[in-house]
Amino acid sequence: MDHCAATIISIEEKIRDEMKEKECEEKVTTASISSLTKSELEKTVISEETIETGSEDQASVPPALHLSKARKNLIVFILAVSVFLAPMSSICLLPAIGTIAEYFHCTRQTINLTISVYEIMMAVSPCLLNPLCNIFGRRIMFLSFLTGFLIASIITCVSSNLIMFFIFRGLTALFGTTFFGVSALIIGDLFVPTERGTAQGWTLLGCMIGTPIGPVIGGLIVTYSSNWKWIIWIQVFLIFFEIVLVWFFIPETMSARTKEELKVSKYNPFSTLICFKYKNMILAGVLASSISYACSSMLLPISVVMNPRFNLTTPLLSSLFYLPVGFGYICGASFGGRYADYTVKRYIKKRGYRLAEDRLYSIIIGYVFILPITNLVYGWCIEKRKGGVVVPVLMLFLNGVGQTLCFSSSNTYCIDCMPAELKSDSIGGNYFIRFVFSAVGAATVLLQIEHIGVGWTSTINACFFAVGSVCLFLLIAYGKNFRPRGETEEEEEE
Repeated sequence: MDHCAATIISIEEKIRDEMKEKECEEKVTTASISSLTKSELEKTVISEETIETGSEDQASVPPALHLSKARKNLIVFILAVSVFLAPMSSICLLPAIGTIAEYFHCTRQTINLTISVYEIMMAVSPCLLNPLCNIFGRRIMFLSFLTGFLIASIITCVSSNLIMFFIFRGLTALFGTTFFGVSALIIGDLFVPTERGTAQGWTLLGCMIGTPIGPVIGGLIVTYSSNWKWIIWIQVFLIFFEIVLVWFFIPETMSARTKEELKVSKYNPFSTLICFKYKNMILAGVLASSISYACSSMLLPISVVMNPRFNLTTPLLSSLFYLPVGFGYICGASFGGRYADYTVKRYIKKRGYRLAEDRLYSIIIGYVFILPITNLVYGWCIEKRKGGVVVPVLMLFLNGVGQTLCFSSSNTYCIDCMPAELKSDSIGGNYFIRFVFSAVGAATVLLQIEHIGVGWTSTINACFFAVGSVCLFLLIAYGKNFRPRGETEEEEEE
């Protein structure tokens, strides 16, 4: 009996000891969890979302990132309307050049200079005005730029002499061009990296549609009305409509952290050029500028090359050749951005983390193949009077698709690859060099066509794409090493 009692007591003591050990383990576990800092806990949760968001830095996430999908889509539409206005304004007066020259009692060549003035002011605009978005915020500057655009357009319309017309056409370009940079910044605030390509593609669709629609509107008005000013009055109405949309539906999208980092920013009109000290931005600038140069060389002289080729007699008929480009832009925007985002996600899944340069794989088809081939075929078919109407129209359509594939990804790359304090400068600098080369193309294309013909002019464009293709592959392979050291939205391995 004593032995059994001793055994029972021994078992009870063993059970008590095991229970005490279990309680101690639970206390240790609880203490360990409670000892974790808030940031460590947040990091644990965030790491599960890295592939989707592309960033573990949630402190930099703006409240706008958490807006509903419907609200974001509405904002993208509003941004698309804004970037529609600038190119439409720049090119809608092309069919009316002769009428405007008669109104101001000057030559067509003199009015043609307004195109170069417009392009030059478009190049200067990102340097002068884009830095203000980092000082005062996106929303307030967006509204300010729209107001300036509205006033300059109204005064252009009521200009009583040629000097007044030149000055306020230039101011129209100065304010209108800012919408490209502001829109890219807002897209960067609203969407995570794996969604930005799609949003940027739909936003740029507005710009792409504005280019072909502008001349058609101008051609219709000039053909069926004697008052060319109606072209600008339509633009004034659209600007006022855009101001109302921005006022009611676009909030401030900068995050609190970004505001804190940038609140000490000082205005520097040369800040947009600082980004070109980084090799990746130089290479990205070559890509963008070659597309803009070729686009100007191909689209601006359409009436000059199409009228004698097909015996066209009215501004409306020649302006219809801008429509295939517009349809190409629409088709390119419908899948180009999604394809870019798909490419980014594919490399995240393959590698385990994201590089900003992954997005550039999506533009190889458009930049290396579609754009140079369509330029060559278009130019030499017009030069040799081959292919009828079908081949030039098809080449214009495919060229529009190729441009959209490239521009949405190159714009988004400028946002993805730079730290917060350089995002505005990077997109502004990219637009600066883009518009400089667009102005060069606009100023020289008629001289080139006159002296060497459309075929060799298109061949020069293709040569620029060949140089740019080398830059593209260098950027994909070595861009990570060329970028600034800082807090970009690049992922680290999980």
